[in-house]
Amino acid sequence: MSGFASDLTHATYESPDIVALYARPDGLQKPEETLLAQLRPSLGSMDMLDIGVGGGRTTRHFARLAHSYLGVDYSAAMIARCKAEFPAFRFAVADARRLELVADESCDFVLFSYNGIDHLDARGRRTALAEMRRVLRPGGLMVFSSHNANYLPAIVDRFRFRVHASLRETLRSFKWSGVFWAKNGLLQYRMPLAAGRVHDGTHSFRSSALYYVRPDVGVAELHRLGMVDIVCAGNESREFVPGDDPRLAHDPNPWIYYVSRKPERA
Repeated sequence: MSGFASDLTHATYESPDIVALYARPDGLQKPEETLLAQLRPSLGSMDMLDIGVGGGRTTRHFARLAHSYLGVDYSAAMIARCKAEFPAFRFAVADARRLELVADESCDFVLFSYNGIDHLDARGRRTALAEMRRVLRPGGLMVFSSHNANYLPAIVDRFRFRVHASLRETLRSFKWSGVFWAKNGLLQYRMPLAAGRVHDGTHSFRSSALYYVRPDVGVAELHRLGMVDIVCAGNESREFVPGDDPRLAHDPNPWIYYVSRKPERA
């Protein structure tokens, strides 16, 4: 993701059909349900920042319980939809890499859900994570989800050309297989991939490539950032496991939730 106002992904998230898609009243994902249950007793005293809020999917569940709530997204159309839908709460247009509107150590809980961070390249990702850490108070909670590089073989298989009984479906397979490999020509030589960007067909290839990372590599990224108490869960699991669990390196889930804390002051 390059320019704030003109890149392909930004244009996609400003389009009415995508705004309507993300404004649907979908429920929480399974790891989010676990997180909400764990935080419910203390959310009333927590100042929450919800990054990449989209159409307000997480707003519906977290905002009314938090002491204060700010939802941000780099799509002005998404934020306009949230303001209309949830007038009681605060929303603002902001880039996750530049959270100037949020003061240092002013949040207890920062959430970046639905793999929003994956629209950034490696450098942008590091910048966004550093910004999330900056705005957290000591002891504050950072939560985000990210696409799992272990799932890439399933993505490749999805776009493999297949002959179907129907000519229409055969031509459809030919079309999307061609688009996939035109955008990912060197992918077969990069696998197994520890971390990197892949065009996985999101929004019918109307978005830029997404960042995929193996879970153990994602955990190491958080350790380098100085985060502690790291736990992870696959998107189909309600159970979090410690970040040093050796099974994480081979977790097959499509994406992973990462939860960590900013250390308390010595």
